[in-house]
Amino acid sequence: MIQEILEWSYERPAWQRDALRRLVRNGELSEDDIDFLTTICKSSYGLAEQTEIAPLTQDDVPAMAAGAAPASLVSIFHQRGVNALAEDQTLSFGPHLTVVYGDNAAGKTGYTRILKSACRARGQEKILGNVISGGAPPSVGVSIKYRVGAEPETREWTGSDEDESISRVSVFDTQSAAVYLTEKTDVAFRPFGLDLFDKLVKACKAIRANLEAEQRALASNALSAVQPQIPDGTAVAKLLASISSLTNPEAAQALARLSPEEEARLTLLEKSLVDLQANDPEKLAQQLSVRAGRVQALVRQLNEIESVLSAKAVADVFAVRTDGQRKREDARRLREATFPVDMLTGTGSETWTALWEAAREFSNESAYPGQTFPVVEDGARCVLCQQDLGHAASHRLRQFEAFVTSSSEKELRGLRERFTQLRKGFVDIKIGTEAVDDLLNEIRIDHRPLADAISAGLATNERRRTAVVLGLTKDEPLADDCPDLVNIADKASALTEQLQSRIEALHDARTGELKEKMSAEVKELRARKLLAKHLQTVLDEIERKKKYAAYGLAIDETKTQAITQKSTTVTKTVVSHKLKESFRDELTKLNFRHVEVELREAGGSDGVLYHKLALTRAPGVELPKVVSEGEQRCLSIAAFFAELSTADDPSGIVFDDPVSSLDYRWRESVARRLVQESEVRQVIVFTHDVVFLLFLKQIAEELKVGQLDQHIRQLSKGAGVCVEELPWVAMPVKKKIGYLKNAHQAADKLYRNGHQDAYEKDAKHAYGLLREAWERALEEVLLGGIVERFRPSIQTQQVAMVADVTAEDCRELDAAMAKCSRWLTGHDQAAAARAPVPEPGELKGDIEALENWVDAIRRRRKK
Repeated sequence: MIQEILEWSYERPAWQRDALRRLVRNGELSEDDIDFLTTICKSSYGLAEQTEIAPLTQDDVPAMAAGAAPASLVSIFHQRGVNALAEDQTLSFGPHLTVVYGDNAAGKTGYTRILKSACRARGQEKILGNVISGGAPPSVGVSIKYRVGAEPETREWTGSDEDESISRVSVFDTQSAAVYLTEKTDVAFRPFGLDLFDKLVKACKAIRANLEAEQRALASNALSAVQPQIPDGTAVAKLLASISSLTNPEAAQALARLSPEEEARLTLLEKSLVDLQANDPEKLAQQLSVRAGRVQALVRQLNEIESVLSAKAVADVFAVRTDGQRKREDARRLREATFPVDMLTGTGSETWTALWEAAREFSNESAYPGQTFPVVEDGARCVLCQQDLGHAASHRLRQFEAFVTSSSEKELRGLRERFTQLRKGFVDIKIGTEAVDDLLNEIRIDHRPLADAISAGLATNERRRTAVVLGLTKDEPLADDCPDLVNIADKASALTEQLQSRIEALHDARTGELKEKMSAEVKELRARKLLAKHLQTVLDEIERKKKYAAYGLAIDETKTQAITQKSTTVTKTVVSHKLKESFRDELTKLNFRHVEVELREAGGSDGVLYHKLALTRAPGVELPKVVSEGEQRCLSIAAFFAELSTADDPSGIVFDDPVSSLDYRWRESVARRLVQESEVRQVIVFTHDVVFLLFLKQIAEELKVGQLDQHIRQLSKGAGVCVEELPWVAMPVKKKIGYLKNAHQAADKLYRNGHQDAYEKDAKHAYGLLREAWERALEEVLLGGIVERFRPSIQTQQVAMVADVTAEDCRELDAAMAKCSRWLTGHDQAAAARAPVPEPGELKGDIEALENWVDAIRRRRKK
């Protein structure tokens, strides 16, 4: 069976496999176990971090025990508070058979209720206080001492917590009888291994409760505050209405993400819709056209600024300056190589070169037009000093021209001109003007963010221009803190396009249709902006839905149908056959053969297979309608014992009035069955039936079973007063004699203390009991138990014993009973015939006479 459960577990969820291992090793699951198993279950669906499990394996199987040591009761101590039981009472139990006798209302039910609250019973009852006492019932104070196996020390249950060990003791009472007879009943005692199904179902319910509590905490929907804000019919509204565990968060994120173009489009549409409400659309179109023109002029200016201050333009001007510095050094070396050292300072410099170029222009245009400069042929004069040129002067002028027309000098001049031009662009560009400021103030009325962005961009670009000019002026590198260019022309251009679109909308002939279309588009874009505002709430709701669904899947793992089905299958194989066979055996032991009754399966739930008593030939007919009350109780007891047979657990059993409704034909059979069971386990019987009590004692003596007698009575201090003796009517002769001796001592004390009336009353009562004791001695001793009251049978095998009865035996018996009868109450005597009540000494002698008579006969028969 255990191997079958192991193989079945391979297909169970991870947490159930771990739970089975814990149950096999520890027998029960603690609250910490349940919490850990809940975490394992959740981790399978992403609701908790992955947790390593230790499933039931083949290695765990050999470690399983065959059964627990039996539990047996030692005593009940009632301190206070239960029903009308007297306080400070102890009811003791023996290891084999204990018979607790008490009349109706003597307190048996109170003690039974205490036992049912601690032990296994088909129907536990609430312990009631003394509700008829007239005052507030005191708090309950009870304890049950019990022993497990051969433990030297007893354990104690005080009513506060469930105790697994003492709960293995079973109680059978009237309520149990009805359950066994008329209702479906599970096999409460299950073989080791089979009980794993019950405990696994219990774990399923505990874990399900944990998961459902956590799932309920996710029930709130934060979207309830968002959805009313979203326009109906929009894509966003449809998304929110359809959110489920399958919704992709990226879909919501994409819908909430508006591009700059869509943001601009929304602004345009909102403005256009306002425009369409204007009283004079044509005039508004003209105004917008003027504004568009001014903005377009601003765009051109911004484009020019951004072109001049671009990274490339700045890099170019500094690169030209660097190239000029390099070429200037080349020209210096060429000048030094070209001109003698006696030249005037500055010869070959930029100023000198300008002078030379002026001379060239004068020569070409005025002095020597059409001749190559410098003109140095015979007769030519210097264009500067206008003196005749000698050979040396002519040579020098040619050197000057060669220098000026050299490639290095040309490049240097080109770089100078390029640098001057580029630098002029940075110096001359106007970034902030009064006209620009006025236009920005106008734009700011409807487009403050745009106007502020343009204004800030212009300020940054002006700082950039200043940094560039400063670096060029001081012939220094560009400062590290020079700000980057801010491109704002595109933003201004977008405004131009927006204005143009508004103008076009005003001129559109289909204004009504266009307005409707624009309104729908605005609604969609506004809904998306609202979605963006509440995006985290929406994402949280998607996650909540996913978690809620994941909890649903986890909760599905706690369903018990599969466990019940497997339990039913295994139970039918392992338990049901044995249970049915045992029930038939029990009926045989109880001599119940006249009505065919059997135990049948009655379905299952929560891992438990149920059984029910049914008529073999008429299973649809309810048993109580066919069998008598006595037969019903007999069948219930058989079912109870059959159930006990399914477990390897010989713990104690308690019967509360097992024959309360039985007729005489079942008393002896039930008594014999109970005594037989007391040979293998503790049996405790509460009864008020004297005949049944005597049957128990007789059979116990016959089977040599140890027994303990307990008698509970109702006295002035309350019910349930305990003494270790049977009631007078059930006492054998020996105990009756002992009881009479105690009565004599109590009467003697009254006599010695001068309480004559009280003494005479007790003495007369003692003589009445003495007469009953002689009658009991006649049945039990003289006649050897051949015929006894309360017993329907005649013991014919004892007839031989009466052969030794003598006339003297009969004479003593007759004389003693005659004397006792003189003092019986209820017999009125003539006043003259009245005799004094015997004194204590005489009473003692009469009791001893009975004792001697009994001892003499018994000694004689032992020979």
